[in-house]
Amino acid sequence: MIHRRTSPRCASALASLALSAVLLQAQPAGQPYISTEGRYAAKFPGAPKVTNQTARSALGDLKINVATYAASDANVYLVSYTDFPVAAAKDENRKTLFDGVRDALKAKGTVSEKEIEFGPDKLPGREVTVDRDKDKQRIKVRAVLRDNRLYQVAVIGTAEFVGGKEATAFLDSLDLTK
Repeated sequence: MIHRRTSPRCASALASLALSAVLLQAQPAGQPYISTEGRYAAKFPGAPKVTNQTARSALGDLKINVATYAASDANVYLVSYTDFPVAAAKDENRKTLFDGVRDALKAKGTVSEKEIEFGPDKLPGREVTVDRDKDKQRIKVRAVLRDNRLYQVAVIGTAEFVGGKEATAFLDSLDLTK
């Protein structure tokens, strides 16, 4: 059984990293960022800043890997992944992992969520949207579990940005590779 505090800590660290991201130079148009170690690709609007952090949890130390791009208009694009112990990612614990993502974001504002299936393999996932009352920002996160790796792809910014074509294209661009 997973301790409920595990995922919120990871997600809180992830949100902190996203909000403190810096603008980096543009990558070639149309070229996805590829993380060989993370086994994913995503079409950031420019070269993302890649960071790694360790979060202590009831399951032990968890390494959080984050790629972030902050645009000049303060909108943020983010992909992260965290490897959990195999037992923590079993079917009976999946809901707890996704609830942890939601609960970490819930403290930041009003939350809506829905279950999703990701990609051709129909991997289990959840989409969480948060409207932050204090600064009028919106956060949209898609969390996807493949084996024992939890991926999160997110956009943070104005409601217009998060609900717009660019943000949706970025969220849809996540491709889990072999």
